[in-house]
Amino acid sequence: MDQREVLAAWEKFVERGALSSDLRSSVAASWQRSRNHHVTVDRARAPLVADAELFRHRSKYASLRHAARCALENSKTFLRDANSIMILTDPSGLIIDTQGDDRVIDAGRAVHLEHGGRWSEADIGTNAIGAAIAESKPVQIHGTEHFCSEVQRWTCAAVPVHDPTDGELLGVVDISGPASTFNPQSLALAVAVGHHVESVLAQSVRQEHEELLCRFLGRRSQWANDECIVLDRRGMILHATERALNALQHDRHGIHNDAPTRFLKTVPFDEWPSRLKELLPNASFNFVENERSGIGAIVVLHARRRQLITHRDVQKSRSESDGRETASSSSARKDSKPEPRSLQSMAAGFVADDPAVRAIVRQVETAAARKMPILIRGETGTGKEQLARHAHMASGRTGAFVPVNCAALPESLIESELFGYAAGAFTGARRGGAIGLVKEADGGTLFLDEIGDMPVALQAVLLRLLDDWTVRPVGGVRSKVDVFLISATNARLDKAIAEARFRSDLLYRLNTLEVNLPPLRDRNDFDAIVRHLLNAIDPNCEITRTDIAHLAARPWPGNVRELRNVLARFTLAAADGSISEASAESIVQHPGAESGSLHDIYRARILVVYAETAGNVSETARRLGVSRNTIYRALGQKKPE
Repeated sequence: MDQREVLAAWEKFVERGALSSDLRSSVAASWQRSRNHHVTVDRARAPLVADAELFRHRSKYASLRHAARCALENSKTFLRDANSIMILTDPSGLIIDTQGDDRVIDAGRAVHLEHGGRWSEADIGTNAIGAAIAESKPVQIHGTEHFCSEVQRWTCAAVPVHDPTDGELLGVVDISGPASTFNPQSLALAVAVGHHVESVLAQSVRQEHEELLCRFLGRRSQWANDECIVLDRRGMILHATERALNALQHDRHGIHNDAPTRFLKTVPFDEWPSRLKELLPNASFNFVENERSGIGAIVVLHARRRQLITHRDVQKSRSESDGRETASSSSARKDSKPEPRSLQSMAAGFVADDPAVRAIVRQVETAAARKMPILIRGETGTGKEQLARHAHMASGRTGAFVPVNCAALPESLIESELFGYAAGAFTGARRGGAIGLVKEADGGTLFLDEIGDMPVALQAVLLRLLDDWTVRPVGGVRSKVDVFLISATNARLDKAIAEARFRSDLLYRLNTLEVNLPPLRDRNDFDAIVRHLLNAIDPNCEITRTDIAHLAARPWPGNVRELRNVLARFTLAAADGSISEASAESIVQHPGAESGSLHDIYRARILVVYAETAGNVSETARRLGVSRNTIYRALGQKKPE
């Protein structure tokens, strides 16, 4: 059916409720669902949630946003010529991210096709996002196939994204644009992007599982006489002793044919301590986090605590047994307390046998003692945060070490995140307010990671803070803070300044001392680093000099972080505490394969169509709905003069 025929069928359905037999089945079913939801065809725009609610949804689905980040960033380049945008929603159809043609993004605001817009069928009738959620399959909706008349000016193609572990719906990837830009290839591209996001999620799950098992193995000797359970962020059991499983089965909370801990998947991570305490009142818990969110927990049923205790005893000991530990790159939590640590113990956690690194450490210690701002540069995984933590201890400050991922702060909520907010400052504000990250670091250290990706809005806010170190919570009163500032980046700040993406006056405030950590391939203390990491992962595991030599021959683009993950795989393959030569060769020579980037997927699609058209650039561009310049860029050719 062409658009005029679809429009006639739509008018017939609106007036009499009769569905044309010529309609696509997905469209007909969606129209019927829209009517059942009592959506009226004159609804002009989708509902729009408040900033606070949007922030909660974006935080809840931080892992999905991280997995789709590359796709969204690339879409600005290859969708610019297609007059389209890429959209990411949560499972309810609420838009949490958009990217693409700026003109289309602006036009989308008229119907709330923007951050915070709700695009389920119950909210705005037939559309690709809502239909993909309802039918759990890829859907393309064009022009007059939309239920609401104002939305019929748009065309969209959407695909659901599912959790790679259990198939649960996580969100939707959608490609939208004006109806005049309709392209049947948009659905194929959306499907490719959806598969890419799911593959990134699967890889992230594997990395999180490795991190959790590394943490457990590193402290296994402390719990030799105890029963342990390792849980991932979804409540899945990665490892458990037989007695620990029996303890779980004893109180299943009405759950059948599933792990008793799977209910944790829907529980916010900051509520895990209380919920796990209800399930296992005699256990203690070690909660593990990365830079974005909690990734799981290690549950320990101590031998001396296995006897039943009274409810009063549980309440009394609850605050003592809810300790939590974070991964080395984790963000400080707002209820965390700084633990007393000695400078000697911190130095033991940062290997500096290389003369160049030893000199850097000495410089950092001197600057820290004088509270001089420090900028740490270096490739990803070189240990910038570990050096920052060492500087915190060298400063002698008793306050908390508070890491902040600058690239992850939402621009609309920068001030409330950094400076906090008073109770009732805005709709949805937490009861009692929030102190903010800067105030949390008062008397301690504020570590600004990834400053090279810092939004411009945050740079202005930070400059204002550095002027007088005064914070004012949203809806609150001003107060002074005493903060030691450390920053880190793997970006070229000189290039960012030249491109007006980073302020030079801010850089001069941050780099009173600037140090550059060398990559792992340039250090001469590789042997010491390997043995230090291996001892932290599994003290009972041994590695030969031959295996260390094989490892040293690798380029290590991921530096110490990559080395740690490889050593973790070593320990899992070790037999009787020693690593066999065969397993070492297998792990060293066959590292996990990386998923292809979205750019590669899109370029592959262009090459397929280019081959189908026998090398006709104009026909390839017409079929894909892009400009010839896009085709030439994908082919690595210059446009003929």
